[in-house]
Amino acid sequence: MKIKDNFWLGLLAGAASFGLFYLLLSLVNWEKLGAFSVRAPFLLAFIPGIILFRMMLVKWNLDKMGRGVLAVTIVGMLLVFFLV
Repeated sequence: MKIKDNFWLGLLAGAASFGLFYLLLSLVNWEKLGAFSVRAPFLLAFIPGIILFRMMLVKWNLDKMGRGVLAVTIVGMLLVFFLV
């Protein structure tokens, strides 16, 4: 099955990867582990988006979807830095 190269699907994929990984990280007790910042789970949740971005651009040649994932990652990181 061929995946359609679409910017909006990239936005959705980036948001879904962030949301699912953040839900997984929310199960960890960060205070017990001695996390230095409240931002730690948010920033760690962006790692799958970065990996997905690279795979879409390099391996699968999905340029528009990769741009969508990158947009979600950058905007999300800026929101975490300025609002959390």
